[in-house]
Amino acid sequence: MKRTVVIIYCLLGLSITCMAQHHMRIHYKGGAVSDIPIEQMDSITFVQKDTPAEEVTLIGSWFWGNLVMGYYELLTINEDHTYTGYDYFFEYGFNTMTYGWWSQIGAMLTLQSNGYGYQRRYNWYITELTGNALGVMTNTGPFTYYKVQPETLTLQVNGILTCEDGDSFVFADGVRAAIQDNTLVGLSAGETYIQKYIAASKCIVVYKVVVI
Repeated sequence: MKRTVVIIYCLLGLSITCMAQHHMRIHYKGGAVSDIPIEQMDSITFVQKDTPAEEVTLIGSWFWGNLVMGYYELLTINEDHTYTGYDYFFEYGFNTMTYGWWSQIGAMLTLQSNGYGYQRRYNWYITELTGNALGVMTNTGPFTYYKVQPETLTLQVNGILTCEDGDSFVFADGVRAAIQDNTLVGLSAGETYIQKYIAASKCIVVYKVVVI
């Protein structure tokens, strides 16, 4: 009798061992348990992975424009700590170019200009920096520059561009291009920049426009 019991326990132990060797037991958060044959499992590797947050950078071209003032500015910040500033006074029909170097310490942005034949130093305080907007406080007040998108829009003279549903044009200089009934109209050949509100992202973006 004892020998029979020992044999049964041995067989039971062998069965449990075989199941443990040939199955993978999964414990789910809800408390359920399932045993899956090992031959049905793909190779599993557990790794510790921390996805680094994407760092927002100043590098790139930033645009500010004001139709009432008849003026826009394009600020291009380069990786080698040089920059260029392009100002266009469309009411007067002339533009200016400045260049120099920039540095950033915390929220302080310094621009050292070498344009117009003399040097000038600008100290700006960064109030906002996202992938789309650069907000700064200057000695003449706050300004928000918007990132220029890599895509260039092409528009013919007297041709039109229409916004997608929900989007809207925010700024056009009125010399190269104008906004009429939420469409962009080409006025004269040349290059300009426009601001556009994108409803899906709730952001204002800037595009370079070539009018041909």
